[in-house]
Amino acid sequence: MKKTYCCAVLQVLGFGLFYSYSDQSFADDNPSISTAQTEQDLYLNVVLNQSSDEVIGHFLQTENDLLVDRETLAKLHLNVQLADEVNHPNFISLKKIKGLASQYDASRQLMTLTASEKLLGASEQIVGYDRITPALVNPDQMKPGVLFNYDFYAQQNKDSWSLSGWNELRFWGLSQGSVFSISANHLYTKTDQDESFKSEVLDTYWQKDFQDKAITLTLGDSQSRALDWSRSTRISGLRIAKNYSLQPYQVTSPLESFKGSVLLPSTVDLLINGIKQSTNQVSPGQFNVQSVPSITGAGNAQLVITDLNGQQRVVNFSLFGSAQLLREGLADWDVNLGVSKLDYAIKSFSYGDDPVFNGSYRYGLSNDTTLESHAEFGKDLYMSGVGVVQRLPSTLGIVNGSYSYSQFNNDAGQQYNLGYEWSNKIFNVSLKHQQATDQYADIATSQGYSYTKRLNQAFVGINTPYGQFGGSYAEQEYEQAKNKFAIFNWSYVFASHSYLNFNMTRDLENKNNSFYLSLNIPLDRQTNATVYAQHDDDTNKYSASVRRTAMQDKPDWGWLANANYTDSDHYLMQAQLQRQNNYGEWNVGIQNSKMNGQDYTTSMASTRGSLVMMQNHLFAMRQSLGSFAVVSTDGVADIPVQIENRTIGKTNKHGLLLVDYLNAYQHNNISIDTLALPVDYKIETTRIDAVPHNGTGIYVKFPLYRIRSIQFTAHDLNGQELAMGSAVWNQEQSPAENQPAQTIVAREGLIYLENPKSSHLFVEHNGDYCQIDLPDLSQQFGYIDLGNLICK
Repeated sequence: MKKTYCCAVLQVLGFGLFYSYSDQSFADDNPSISTAQTEQDLYLNVVLNQSSDEVIGHFLQTENDLLVDRETLAKLHLNVQLADEVNHPNFISLKKIKGLASQYDASRQLMTLTASEKLLGASEQIVGYDRITPALVNPDQMKPGVLFNYDFYAQQNKDSWSLSGWNELRFWGLSQGSVFSISANHLYTKTDQDESFKSEVLDTYWQKDFQDKAITLTLGDSQSRALDWSRSTRISGLRIAKNYSLQPYQVTSPLESFKGSVLLPSTVDLLINGIKQSTNQVSPGQFNVQSVPSITGAGNAQLVITDLNGQQRVVNFSLFGSAQLLREGLADWDVNLGVSKLDYAIKSFSYGDDPVFNGSYRYGLSNDTTLESHAEFGKDLYMSGVGVVQRLPSTLGIVNGSYSYSQFNNDAGQQYNLGYEWSNKIFNVSLKHQQATDQYADIATSQGYSYTKRLNQAFVGINTPYGQFGGSYAEQEYEQAKNKFAIFNWSYVFASHSYLNFNMTRDLENKNNSFYLSLNIPLDRQTNATVYAQHDDDTNKYSASVRRTAMQDKPDWGWLANANYTDSDHYLMQAQLQRQNNYGEWNVGIQNSKMNGQDYTTSMASTRGSLVMMQNHLFAMRQSLGSFAVVSTDGVADIPVQIENRTIGKTNKHGLLLVDYLNAYQHNNISIDTLALPVDYKIETTRIDAVPHNGTGIYVKFPLYRIRSIQFTAHDLNGQELAMGSAVWNQEQSPAENQPAQTIVAREGLIYLENPKSSHLFVEHNGDYCQIDLPDLSQQFGYIDLGNLICK
């Protein structure tokens, strides 16, 4: 009895005293265990270390002992390494488990267990980060359409007039997730002597997204993805690539992981650099709090653990976050096969004659190591390389390196690259060295673009109460040129949010200096003023400007006034007015300048926007390079439409509104304000989740219908009100036997119906049916009182 009393006291006071007795088992002394029968199976509620999560456990009661099933120990995540009891496979004696105390309450069918920290190490609970289910595109919202993007700029002076422009023609809806696009540049010039017009097609391609696999397929013109130590190439043909933007809720960088253990049910708060990231409830045992990366560089994390008794402890961690790493087991790749696209923006449909290949692959070997590889093939060209990005231990930073080998026209070349980065809230360090032999080549080299033979970059930055200081060194060497610069930069943000920046650049090759000083002063949320001074060699330049930026989410005006001055023979003055609304953007301006003693006055105008054809309706909107939606309220005009509870406009006379910006492959909560609906309308839903493909439009329809509600008092041929509770059918034929009724007669013979489907009503009356004929209501809506009607 003395041991039993001590056990109860220990459970009340906590684990401090218990832990000194953790090698004892108290099952022997529990008087609640019956010995009336030799063996008995028990299925009991199990509470471990006062946790609120109860587990149904399987126990075996013998004459002198109480055994627990191994499966129960696994459910409780207890680390027990003991052999099975003799003649009882898969069962272990409770009293043989060191560090475990038990108390059996037969009246409540409850087993209370108290385990030491050593026993709680069988497995860990993962909390903190819950992967968000991808937002799936609703095929019913996908409708075919055409988009015409345009951007035109006109300029005139006394000697010439020019009009330049860019446009894109985009089609979608031929198959789910597919887009066809063609874009072009145009230039028309006219002078006193001649005129000319040039137009070049830029890119033509068909693209299809496979959201579930995060893969994008492109046929036509595309641009390969570049690694830090390779170059991008324009290739026309087939491109297939991993595209994690199709699953924007997936985290590709390594999750931060913070592990610990508790003896009692506890609350764990995660703080990173003093900012709370999450709060989680954990059960006794090992736990692992995972968090989405929230910082880049070195930082500190804290786990604040509070148990159910209010006792608190803090566990500190050091961490280093980097977007250069891939999460363990994640792969990212890009494969391009076709012919080289030549003379981009100079000549239309200019392609090479020989097939080329460009491919890259990255793999997260672990959360600290990402492997990289790259290969390019062409006529008389072979190039391949491997690289690694490694996070160093103890928050020492990120180091990366690569090696590439090439053969071009039977000449072998090689390149290597080394880099290092480290940063925290105060310091920032970045180093990079890249070197290639004269014979090293890639696809771009075979097209005549020179390769950087040597590159050295170094940067050191520091944040202080007196501003941000930075110093950098940059050296680049090409076949025919070499440059080398040393740069010093200082910036300071005042309490008024004004921003001061000073820059000094030393050209180490030409032995000259340049200085730059600027001050940006915010006047309000949309307006800011900027002044700067610049010194190059023996030249001083000064500038002052005031700009007001138009609001992006509503019709608004913007303007710009700017003046640049070098000397009396070199200056510029400019004024510009901007207008932006839901249909596009327009700018007009005038500029007066003097260069080398000659005066020039130039006027300019520009327009930018899009035209969309969907559901047999033409819409004008601001330029759209992404996704959008046509919202329908079933022909009802002037209904406010909201995105994420923010009103963006009202439907037009056709009950349509074009929403010019949606997040592709993400949840976009579109709703309508039902308070603006006419009283005789009814709506099935007020919120719809809109998920578009990238670069396409969707059709979001809110089903509305007008209500025709009627009310009347029904009498029989004798003028008596029909009995309350009598069944009523609204149909063309008399009801069949056991056919359920649509409604019943209310008090005082009152009958109410919404949107009657037929002009005939049948009412149960004196064991038979009588019929009521309704008047023609096809032109009436809303609430209609028909007065008294006779049921014949």
